[in-house]
Order: sequence, then structure tokens, then C-alpha cells
Amino acid sequence: MSLLEYDDKFVPIPLFAASLGMITGFTFIFPWMGILTVPIASAIIFSIVVGDITFVDIPSSPERNIVEEE
Repeated sequence: MSLLEYDDKFVPIPLFAASLGMITGFTFIFPWMGILTVPIASAIIFSIVVGDITFVDIPSSPERNIVEEE
């Protein structure tokens, strides 16, 4: 069964339904992604600025420095 019954164009109904479902799904999910990711990104940037998230390992005790020097 086809959506378009022409000799030069043949679009099967399952292919049309899948594309329609993807279009509807992405249209629905994009606003939610924006609403959720903006606060999460802001919290991550704030944590980096404040120092809760660091990219440098800081030794926690002087014993660790002694072991690394030997």
C-alpha cells in the first residue's frame, strides 16, 4: 500500500508514518531540552567559577607529596 500511487513516486505508508512520528517527537522534545539544559549548564558554569568543580588534582595531604618525590 502506498501513500502516493504514481508511477514515478512511491512513498510507503510505514516510511511516511515514521517520518511524521519523528517530526512530531522532535517538535515536542526541543522546548523541553531547552528548558532543562539552560539551568543545568548555568549550574555547571557556576560550580566551575566557585570551585566546586576543578580540573586540577590538588593533593589533599603532605604525605602524598613525600611519596611522589621518592
